[in-house]
Amino acid sequence: LFTNRVLASGDILLYFYPYRDYAAAALRAGQIPLWNPYIFTGAPFLANPQAAVLYPLHWPLSWLPVTKQIYWSAALHSWILGYGGYLLVRRSGGGQWPGLVTALILAGSGFYGGLIGHINQMNGAAWLPWALWAVADHQTGGATARNMLLPRGGPSPRWARAIALFALFVTLMVLAGHTQTAYINLFGVGLWLAWSALAQLPSYRMTVANGRRLLALLLPGLAIYGAGVALAMLLSAAQLLPTLELSSLGLRSGGLTYNEVSSFSLRPLRLPWTVLPTYGLLDLGPIFGVGYTEFVAYVGIVGLLLALWGAWRGRGPLRTMGLFFVATGLFLALGRWNPVYYLLYKVVPGFDLFRVPARWLMLYTLGMALLAAVGTARLMATLKAQTSSHRRQLAKNILLGGLLCLLLVADLMLAAQSLPHTHPTAPQAVYGVRTAPAHLLTDPVRSSLAPAAMGRFLGMSTITYDPGDMGDWRKVLLAQEPPQLDRSAFDQLIIALKIQELLVPNLPLFWRIPAVDGFDGGVLPLQRYNQFMPLFVPRDELVPDGRLREQIREVPPAQLLGLLNVQYLITDKVRDLWFEGVYYDRQIGARLDATQPVVTIDVPTPFAATHLDLIGYLDGESVSPDGNDTVATITVQSAAAPPLHLTLTDDKAGANFADPQLDSALAQQRGAVAAFRDVEQGQQEYRARLPFPQPVTPTTITIAQTNSAGLPVIQAATLYDERTGMFIPLLPSDRGRFRLVHSGDVKIYENLDLRPRAYLVHKLFAAADTDGALTQIRVEAAIRQGKAAVVEPLLGTTKRIAQLDQESRVAPSDQVRLLDYSAEAVTLMVSTTEDAFLVLSDAYFPGWRALVDGVETPIYPTNVLFRGIEVPAGEHQVIFRYQPQSWRSGLWL
Repeated sequence: LFTNRVLASGDILLYFYPYRDYAAAALRAGQIPLWNPYIFTGAPFLANPQAAVLYPLHWPLSWLPVTKQIYWSAALHSWILGYGGYLLVRRSGGGQWPGLVTALILAGSGFYGGLIGHINQMNGAAWLPWALWAVADHQTGGATARNMLLPRGGPSPRWARAIALFALFVTLMVLAGHTQTAYINLFGVGLWLAWSALAQLPSYRMTVANGRRLLALLLPGLAIYGAGVALAMLLSAAQLLPTLELSSLGLRSGGLTYNEVSSFSLRPLRLPWTVLPTYGLLDLGPIFGVGYTEFVAYVGIVGLLLALWGAWRGRGPLRTMGLFFVATGLFLALGRWNPVYYLLYKVVPGFDLFRVPARWLMLYTLGMALLAAVGTARLMATLKAQTSSHRRQLAKNILLGGLLCLLLVADLMLAAQSLPHTHPTAPQAVYGVRTAPAHLLTDPVRSSLAPAAMGRFLGMSTITYDPGDMGDWRKVLLAQEPPQLDRSAFDQLIIALKIQELLVPNLPLFWRIPAVDGFDGGVLPLQRYNQFMPLFVPRDELVPDGRLREQIREVPPAQLLGLLNVQYLITDKVRDLWFEGVYYDRQIGARLDATQPVVTIDVPTPFAATHLDLIGYLDGESVSPDGNDTVATITVQSAAAPPLHLTLTDDKAGANFADPQLDSALAQQRGAVAAFRDVEQGQQEYRARLPFPQPVTPTTITIAQTNSAGLPVIQAATLYDERTGMFIPLLPSDRGRFRLVHSGDVKIYENLDLRPRAYLVHKLFAAADTDGALTQIRVEAAIRQGKAAVVEPLLGTTKRIAQLDQESRVAPSDQVRLLDYSAEAVTLMVSTTEDAFLVLSDAYFPGWRALVDGVETPIYPTNVLFRGIEVPAGEHQVIFRYQPQSWRSGLWL
């Protein structure tokens, strides 16, 4: 809270900093952020509950740096949770010291401390004891059902107050931004109310008398529960209605499979690592895997002993409540290891919507804190029985209570060493501008129009590389005595720097750089987004929560990227090659065959070279064993000399290719120089160094496949000057035109086949659904080239638009100019000599309206993912504006 260090591991960096920063910036500007134009080609922002735009406790923090917003929110809600536990104990008949013990355990528990990386869960969980506190006096027949619901003289003020308080706390749970946490809280409270009523029945026989008594016992608490939840739904309707609309069109609209629902279940054999603190002496990551904090639920050794003592020796309703929540939390946290969980998944509404059963451990944590209060009270009662003097008894209570609290605080602070938040790192992990983002931040469109209007980028990289300045960071932060960061914090910094360089997955939102990719896993990405992505990733391999950069194995065709308005491609250099002091860019490459027999390589800057180096191989199934074949002809164009003609053969040692088999006998026989070996894939590539007759400064190099048996694969090309040892890497590509515009720890390629964000077409294809539209994109080259579009369904279009069928009718004077681009409004000026169809490559979603010269016109789902409207001939101002009815209806409610 009071240093410049930051947390930068996992979702706090990749998800919550970007979302909170964007929301806070909008609130500071006096706006409600409804739409996010920076990830997933655009997506609803407020409707995503995890954005927590309407959560009132965030608003005062919006003027702080985003890292401080998260930390102060965590501190505030730790206090709220603890104080709620204290009041719950007091209302249930416990004393001050037991209440304080409960407060300390809740606020300092492993489960709650681990939630700082998921701040919306942390915020929502803080209101659980408050909800129980609101219904504590009314959970069973403190009054009869009739007196409670229909008291003489009008409604009972206590009853109305309880409903209002419960509704307030449920509203805060919902607005805090984690639906699953609200569900767990409400499920736990409702189940406790039902259990409390059942426990008071004299017998469990199915009789009319028992049924009436059960109803009388249930009605007071459940009436408050039901009325409070209903009122809370109305109070939070401005969030709930947009969220419900998004949920119906988002990732989980059809529910989740049982495998998905039961992922991150608590394994019974790992229970000791969950409930016992490790004090940082053991890394829990290898035990639980990624997201290990979901499984941490210690209450400290002192807290555990107090809870065990309370469970064994305690009595009364507080003990019953504690045991109930401990048992319920553990029972449900087992997930797939509990056969009942499958039944709940099938029968109970809501269980099919959420993953991570381990999150039920919040109920366990609350139960243990309550049992610790009972244990504390029992210890003090024992002292009281042994002390006759009131003054001595008071002194002993203060001494024992203070000692217990001090021990508990020390224990929990030491135990927290196993949690990420006790190892903050340097602020550069969040706020440092790396070279690749810096390049994109200089795009001229950002200053001339708007940041969101610049061409999008797509990242495709893992983080399996070392940043070039890692040695410098190691000297600065680790070489001193004592080191400025511990090893865990240093590793966190290096990983964060690599992620910042790649701008993944939601960091584009943080830096306001529009991207195709993103990450959510809750209600996003949209169904249409995932239905579009099989163009890039096989459908059966697609991870539905985003993270394309981890799934795309090779550079997609430039035309497909152009459809998405992808101007930049960010990759690492893991695939590239240094061989004998020369660098080769292997990222794209070109396979020459009958469908594409020629590739032309542009030379980006003038460079006098003596040799052309090629990295590649011959298709293993087509290589002639006889040799002496010319597999490609090469034409080198230059401005100051006639074209040079070279040949690539399969038998000239050092200037030839061979089959890609590892340790190829044919390669050894012909003297092919193996330069790159991929043991995992079982193949190798060769360097062919082709000399020029004299030094030349090429402008273009054309490589054409001949009719030989071997099919050349050109994976990289580099111009080399043997006089100086200098070189310049080139970029052969069979997937369209790209240009390297930045090379540092990562590379940025510019897509030269970019389509503008908005463009006109005069040819439409019809599709009945998204699958049909996707097929049309695959089949029709005109769509990929931006000369046509596919619309589904086409039934609603006007006759003249439905008849558009001439892709060549775009006149030179036809144009689309972006006049203004903001998150919720896009203004364009469209000029067309004939009726046309305007494609805007932003995500299609209900709530967007289009106006042509002030007259509303329908928006059609176009090219699966985007928006399209009809535009008559002439010059027109077109405005797209996001005004979701769900938001307005929610405000009205």
